[in-house]
Amino acid sequence: MKFKTTIILLIIALIGVAYIFLYEKKQYRTEEWIQRQQMVLPDYKVNQINKIDIIKENDTLILENIDEERWKMLQPLQLRADKAEVTDILSQFEFLRKIGTLKESEIENFNLKDYGLDKPQTVVNLWKRKLSTLKDTEETTSTEPKYTINIGDKIAAGQDTVYINVEGNNDVFVVTGTLLEKINKDIIELRNKWVFEFDKDAIERVKIQSDSKEPIVCSREEQLWWMTQPISDRADSERIRDILNELKNLKIAKNDFVSDDVEDIPKHGLDKPVLTVSIGYKDEVQTVHLGHTLDDKVYTKRDDESSIFFVHDVLLRDLDLEANDLRDKQLLRFDSIGTYGIEKVELKYPDTTLTMEKTKQYDWMIKSPTEILADRDTVREFVEKIKDLQIQEYVDDSGENYDKYGLGDSPIEVSVFRKIGEGETVKFMIGKTDEDGGLCYVRRAGEKAIYSVPTENFHDVAVGGFIAFRDKLVLEFPKENTQEIVIDRDGKTFVCQKKEGPVQKWNLTSPVNVEADIDAVNQVVWNLSFLKVGKIVTLSAEDLSEYGLDNPSLKVSVTYEESGSTEGGDEVIGEKEDLIKPKEKITKTLLVGGKLEPEKDKSSYFAKLADEDIIFQIGWPDVRDYSVELATKTLFDFDISQTKSLKIKHPEKELSFQRNEDNKWEMIQPENKLLEGNFADRIISAMNALRAESVVQYSIDNLSEFELDNPQFSVTISSDEGENSLLVGKKTKSDFFVMNKTLNFVYLVRKNKIEDIIKESVSSEIQ
Repeated sequence: MKFKTTIILLIIALIGVAYIFLYEKKQYRTEEWIQRQQMVLPDYKVNQINKIDIIKENDTLILENIDEERWKMLQPLQLRADKAEVTDILSQFEFLRKIGTLKESEIENFNLKDYGLDKPQTVVNLWKRKLSTLKDTEETTSTEPKYTINIGDKIAAGQDTVYINVEGNNDVFVVTGTLLEKINKDIIELRNKWVFEFDKDAIERVKIQSDSKEPIVCSREEQLWWMTQPISDRADSERIRDILNELKNLKIAKNDFVSDDVEDIPKHGLDKPVLTVSIGYKDEVQTVHLGHTLDDKVYTKRDDESSIFFVHDVLLRDLDLEANDLRDKQLLRFDSIGTYGIEKVELKYPDTTLTMEKTKQYDWMIKSPTEILADRDTVREFVEKIKDLQIQEYVDDSGENYDKYGLGDSPIEVSVFRKIGEGETVKFMIGKTDEDGGLCYVRRAGEKAIYSVPTENFHDVAVGGFIAFRDKLVLEFPKENTQEIVIDRDGKTFVCQKKEGPVQKWNLTSPVNVEADIDAVNQVVWNLSFLKVGKIVTLSAEDLSEYGLDNPSLKVSVTYEESGSTEGGDEVIGEKEDLIKPKEKITKTLLVGGKLEPEKDKSSYFAKLADEDIIFQIGWPDVRDYSVELATKTLFDFDISQTKSLKIKHPEKELSFQRNEDNKWEMIQPENKLLEGNFADRIISAMNALRAESVVQYSIDNLSEFELDNPQFSVTISSDEGENSLLVGKKTKSDFFVMNKTLNFVYLVRKNKIEDIIKESVSSEIQ
């Protein structure tokens, strides 16, 4: 070779060496680069390696990377490897520091045999990924090992250091002996302990096959699971997610590896497994077989490995399922909170269609068969109910027996629309009820399967249609405009009229003329002013006697003024001030008929408005409100300071008291003396506070029946306004019959209140 050519090649070589030196140096900061030169493999990185060979005299271990997450053992057995354990081996070489270096060039008579490296006890080949020259992809292996590390003798017995060298360089390095511990892992340590390895969100298929049942196959579409075998139906997505969670967390204890010998497969029942579970993603499938049980464990193996291991037999119990166990228990699935997010609900019947749409004010309007306000609560509760309907039985999957279950030619079709004009969000059909009426038959539109669901708060509403969904408000008026109420009950007519004045008052004008109990009147008025019924029974009835409305047990009439259009309340109809149109007075009468459940005290009642055909139900609390006593139940109302005399009559004696000129009370009978304390005022105050439980009668007829013709006790009080008496008659278990002599009403008053007055009247203070 010419001298000039030699010089040129030398220059090229120097440039190459300089480039490599500078390139590698700029991959690290200067300090890090200097530190890495102390490493046995300064340019080594864990993530570059995709294969490991660990070769010993009588044993060879080969591990290969499948993808970024998985490693596989190829020798001595073909098993899935534990990535963490493999990474631990690889990491030993990234941080393997030289404790000392023995250079061949510096040692006389250098011989690898002196360090046990002529025939090393262990050879480690680390294969590096090879970049494709065509695309930016990585191949699984390289054709040549990138690194070969020979491991020789320990320096001396008891020393935790060992000789190694790297192929291609005879220099010997001294490194820590922990390297041997890390690479001398046995199969149990290196094998993968997870029964399954998968991303739960990526799984597309699940198959469960029992030895005695048809296989169950479920597939995922977006976020929902569907059963495709043995029947086609929506699957229970939550249940399948639970199964995947259980499989994902299924781990094998080190002591639960039984055998790696394929000849042991029949012995443990794995040639004819009791149960087989497969999960799949794209073209990849992981399958596990479960065989015989032993104590509380079951022999198990993966389809792609010969290894036999134990898992807890709870897995066998959890996955030994019937097809119906994995079918979706929820009839319908759509998003809404009540009716929020829903704009239209439609129910189609054989002879009509009920259409309801949400208004801008979030009320619901019935648009057909006639336009009227819908009951917002009923619509909301119906939507919530159908959304939560749980399937009780999987009745028929054949698609051939629709007529048998009322799902043939005349079912009720229910459609819920998220947006008007975009088609149904969900649609299903409602058929007959079962013999007991607790379940009804349904099926989803476009599907064959027939199910049963509970009828409670659902079937009756759907069948009721227009009557069930129309507004339940049957009477509404401004309660402050009420002028008169009339109640007919128990053969009596009670009439109350508003008394005009700065303070609202009501007078009972019939059967007696007396001030009315304002709370009782308001109770009736408020109930009627916004009368929202529990249920509409029928839009009309030919025979009112069926509901007890041919002879109502209770009539309640209310007369109120129609709201005026002017600020003053009256409409001006001419230029002169006296040309004012008075407000129109409207009278509405509620008729209350028979009980729905006559045997019960607290039963709902049939009712209707006198001038309308609709028959509805009202609750017993409403009827109770209409049956209140309208007369005041306050027996007395006088100014204590203005009273002049007090007379108390007992069966054995009479007491009389009066105020003297000094406004002090003195006894005048049975003796004359000045009273000490406030005895008389206490008696008067107690009378003034008396409030009756009820009015028994509004007349003085038949007083002997109540022992008021000859009362056993009485208190008479006089003042400038006149005289009034409390008469006490017969005692019942908890009350006394009493009378206000001026009103001539017979009342029932709590026994303890009367007894307190009697006891006070005979107190030792006046003996």
